[in-house]
Amino acid sequence: MMPLRTGMIGCGHFAHKRHAPHLAALDDVQLVGFCDQLLENASRFNQEFAGGKAQVYAEYERMFDELDLDLVYICVPPFAHGREVELACQHGVHFLIEKPIALTLDLARAMVDQVRESGVKSQVGFMWRHGQAVRRLRQHMCDTGLGKGFMSGRYFCNSLHRAWWRDRSRSGGQLVEQVIHVVDLTRYLLGEPVRVYSAQDNLFHRDVEDYTVEDASGTIVRFESGGLAVLAASNGAIPGRWDCDVRVCLSDLTADLQDENHAVFHHTGQEWPMTTTVASEKDVYLAETLDLLAAIREDRPTAVPIEEGYRSLRLALAATRSAELGAPVDIALGL
Repeated sequence: MMPLRTGMIGCGHFAHKRHAPHLAALDDVQLVGFCDQLLENASRFNQEFAGGKAQVYAEYERMFDELDLDLVYICVPPFAHGREVELACQHGVHFLIEKPIALTLDLARAMVDQVRESGVKSQVGFMWRHGQAVRRLRQHMCDTGLGKGFMSGRYFCNSLHRAWWRDRSRSGGQLVEQVIHVVDLTRYLLGEPVRVYSAQDNLFHRDVEDYTVEDASGTIVRFESGGLAVLAASNGAIPGRWDCDVRVCLSDLTADLQDENHAVFHHTGQEWPMTTTVASEKDVYLAETLDLLAAIREDRPTAVPIEEGYRSLRLALAATRSAELGAPVDIALGL
């Protein structure tokens, strides 16, 4: 079986740490093209991950036109999304796209339509869904048929990040760009949302020039199932740390997730509660790649297709709109 001819759009820190090493190590993949606005970044990736044998580009349009790609990884900041998905679909190229898939629902919806019309496989980078603890909890909920639940989630850090990240018009804000991982997890576990209320403010960075994103937020989500989620986020916590954890309360179980792979399950639906510990070193970034490759080979859906990226973005943007209005925002079901 021939390796999938693979390109990469966006040769920055995240792609360097999370995706390129896995792709370079897989026999099922041949890295043939790297694209970045800074050509030196693409050249550096080419030397490190393809032994200098791939082609480098500053414009992804040329890469699609000149290379017979099977697969492309789209790893660009939110504001940089343009025609990558459209061209991938036109050329019949499967893709993984990092979150958030866009900054507007119009562009995100166009991506959904393009993928559906073309039939290419898509995978959105919500890697928490591949974690061992998350999978175990989801399986328990499916097995027991428990629809209602209460979830609390926390995402705390303290960093100035990049200049584009501090600009709401380019990143969408902390909730849209970072906390969207927890937002997506609420949907994965509790179902589709119908209403959201969010309060957001800049409490800690008002003296930082061009810092227009929120650094503190509280968000409440109501789901069609009757479930509730409460999300707290801040970029004013402990420097050098990214603290993200979740608690899910069900009628027979309370699950404390330290991350996607580690959790303690408290079995409360019995007279003498017992606990189960889940601990795994599963590489969730590798897992999402392997799932995408298998979906291509087996002609099946991926674990997180483009529609999921759209729905989680819709919830995050609705929360931001709620904060602007100072009022709850209703969310339509379906696409």
